[in-house]
This record gives sequence, C-alpha cells and structure tokens, in this order.
Amino acid sequence: NIPVVGGGDDNVFAVLNPIFMPVQKLRLRHLAYFCRLMLRQACALNAITLYYFEFRQALEASTTASQIELEAEEEPTIELPPPMKPIQDTTTTLSGTPSIGEGGSSSSMGGIGPGGLDDSTIGVPSVSNGGGGSSCAASSIGGSGAALIKAPTSPQYFEVENLDENLADEQGIDDILRKRMFALKELVTTEEAYVNDLSQIVNGYIAEIRNPSSSVPIPDDLKGGKERMVFGNIEAIYEWHRDHFLKSLQKCQLNPHELGPLIKRSERKLHMYVVYCQNKPVSEHIVQEHMSYFDELRLKLKYKLCLGDMLIKPVQRIMKYELLLKDILKHTQRAGLTEEIPGLKDAMHIMRVVPKAANDMMDVGRLQKFEGKITAQGKLLLHGPLYCVEGASSSDKNSYNAQKPKELHVFLFEQNIIFAEIVGKKTQFTSPSYIYKAHIQVNKMTLQDLSDQTNGNRFSLCSIDPQRSSLSFICTAPTIELHNEWLNTIRNILQTQNDFLKAIQSPIAYQKELTKDS
Repeated sequence: NIPVVGGGDDNVFAVLNPIFMPVQKLRLRHLAYFCRLMLRQACALNAITLYYFEFRQALEASTTASQIELEAEEEPTIELPPPMKPIQDTTTTLSGTPSIGEGGSSSSMGGIGPGGLDDSTIGVPSVSNGGGGSSCAASSIGGSGAALIKAPTSPQYFEVENLDENLADEQGIDDILRKRMFALKELVTTEEAYVNDLSQIVNGYIAEIRNPSSSVPIPDDLKGGKERMVFGNIEAIYEWHRDHFLKSLQKCQLNPHELGPLIKRSERKLHMYVVYCQNKPVSEHIVQEHMSYFDELRLKLKYKLCLGDMLIKPVQRIMKYELLLKDILKHTQRAGLTEEIPGLKDAMHIMRVVPKAANDMMDVGRLQKFEGKITAQGKLLLHGPLYCVEGASSSDKNSYNAQKPKELHVFLFEQNIIFAEIVGKKTQFTSPSYIYKAHIQVNKMTLQDLSDQTNGNRFSLCSIDPQRSSLSFICTAPTIELHNEWLNTIRNILQTQNDFLKAIQSPIAYQKELTKDS
C-alpha cells in the first residue's frame, strides 16, 4: 500500500526502486519488517514525497539539455534511467575502466538525500559525451562502466543496514519472554507434582494409619499420638498448597507480574516449613525404628518410594523455590520489565530466608539431652562449629595451652548460648547429631575479644551467674570472617539485653536517653 503521488508511473515505489535493490537480497521476513518500518515513519514518507517533486524538476531540466545535444548530433534518443537527483558531490567507484569524456570529467548522478553517503552502494546507468559521439553503459552492480552511488544514512530515510539489528532486538525480546514463560511453567508444573506427592502422604499413609479397620495394624508403640510426630504439620502444608498457593501460581501464568506479590503475601504461611523442619529429626528417628511397618503400608498402597523418601519432599521443595525464582528474575531483567523486578527480588529474599531458617531448625532438632524447652529460647541468631576450651582463663595462657581445643557446635539463641558435642559427620545422606554439653544465659554472660597476632581468632564467654561462676569457654573461629560474625552478633544481643534491662529499671531515664540520642 505505497501512496501514489501523481498516479500512473509516479508511484513512490518507482522512485525507491534503486534503494530497494539490495533489500531484494534479504529474506522475506526482513522485507516485511522493512515495509512495516516504512508505514510507521509517516514523517519520513512525507520527506520522500517532497524530495520526489524536487528530483523530477531537476531531472526534467537535465533530460531536456541532453536531448538537445543528442538531436544536434543525430544520435538516437537515450533511454532514461529511473528518475534520480543529479549528484552534487561526485563519488564514483568502478570495477572496470571508467567512462570519461574528452573534457576529462565523468558523468554522475545526484546524491539521494541530505544524509550523506555510506558504504552501501547502488548501481545506476552512466552517460558520457565525447569524441563526437555518445555511449551508454549498461546498468549493473559492479559491472564495467557502472557508477556506484552510496545509499543515504539519514534517520529520516530507511536504513537497510540496520534491519538485521532492529529485527534481532525485537526477536531477542520475544525469545527472552518465551524463556521466562518456560521458567514460570516449570514452577507451576513442579508445584503440581509436589502437591500430588503431598496427597499421597496425607490421603495414603496418614489415612491408612488412622483407619481402625486397616489390614496393617499400627504398632502399640506408635499409638497415643506418637504417630503425629512422624508427619508433623504436613497436613496443613498440603491443604494450603492445594487450596491456595497452587491455584495462585497457575493464575500467574496469565499474569506473570503477580508472582512477586504472591510470594510476599505468602511469607507467613511459608514459615510452616520452619516448624516442619524442626520436627524432621524426630520424624526420621521414629520412621527408622518402625521401618517394617511403614514398608508394609507402602506395599499395600502400591507406592514406589518409601515413607522416609516422601517425607523429605517438603524440605527439598522449599529449597528449590529460590532457584526457580532466580531463573524467572534473570529473564525479567533481560527483557527490561523494570516494574516487576523489585517484587521478584523481594520474593527471592523470602525464599532465601525461609529455607535457611528451616535448615537451621533441622540442626536444632538434632540437639539431644537439653533439659529445657528449645522453643522457649527465642530466635536462633547464629550457629556453627567453634574450637572451644572449657574452664580456661582468658588471662592465663598456660591453662589454655594445657588443653587441646575441641570442636563443638554452638547455638546462639536470644536467651541462651548452648554448647553441644558433635556425633557423626555430615554426608550426602546423613547429618550429625548434637549432644548437649553446657549453656550460658545471655543476660548473665560477658564477652571478651582475645584476637591478636599471637592468639588468632579467639574470644571468651564467661558466666556471671553466682551459681555457675566457674563456667567459661575460650572459642576460636575457623576464619576471621566467622570470628567477626560471632563477635558482632553476640555484642548486638548483649547490647539489646542491656537496653532492655535499663528500660525496666529506669523507664523515664531510658526514654530521655533515647530522646537525647535522636
């Protein structure tokens, strides 16, 4: 649908025919993209129309002069080339010998536009006078005697050389968005499979255990509520995923921008996994004790996986969300969808924090012989292995050197710091257990940094409880980074405890101090 300027042969496409010659070598989809680009540039089309009239006027004047000379010499009329504007600045490149008249000047055609000349060339016929006659070189690209004129590069005209780049950009974004949809589809597909796995546990194992007329009787040792410790809160997890989370994820396939806000709204519910993981070590112990019973249930239900393998599914799932979201976030950033990026980054943060808390609570669940209630110790702030010497004085180097540091696993809670011995080693399929050794109340504890060139990464923790005044540990972290992390975390909790004590003892004075600092 190229606009017609004057009707008939005055079609604009005829004017642009030399420009379209290299385009004909492009693939069909490039030509379609080129035409679509022409329609978008109305202002450029108007410029070409205006240029056309100027071009014809100059060409007609030039043609009239040429015809007068040819008629005087009784030579046949030369067939005119497609209308082009006379070249102002001659730039000719010939693959053969140029056709030059006796006057020493070569004939040429006008520049196509004001945008200047580039490396893209178009062949047009060449006409020259000299020696009492005339000659006409055949129009060709790179042929002998063909003048090659460079195409325009001005933005108001259509740049052939940029077609591939523009089309690649458009296709590149489409490819990125398609990859993002594949990643989102993987999230939904794996979620559906996960809900099906949970259904087998709840509607299979749990339903059969609770069935009083089951052909596989429950052992007496599992009665009285102990069987509930095997599954923890997995029923609540299953119902939430089945009724809410899965359906919301499926809707995100049509509205991907809703994914980030969905994860943010689900943060509180996702903490169900922390509770589940805390109970996981107890569950593993019970399942191991009654392996034959649960294997009979598996055979009756015709399941391939044993109960232990199925109960690890929630742990694996909560760890996998971050990887799936990371892929979606990557494609979202590459596609330039900036408005969706903050929500997805918040979702990524949640899916890092929740699995870490869940994994930490699994380690806490492996702590044995601690007489207190572990859930009453407050939030777990930090835990990990430290090389400790018990009862050594920070000022007496001999007492420290007399003992060999022992690797203990230390749990720092808001209320207590617990020291435990490590039993077993962590492998791909097993995790160590921890046997309680000692603890110090945080509000009755002092911290001293002993790190220097001689002592290395050491710090001491001492109890100021009158009943346990002799209890102390000198601890060494494996690296300087871990040493600083332990020091900063303990200092922060001690400062918090101190501020809380001040607020209770002298609330007015504490409030004045806060006002003064602010």
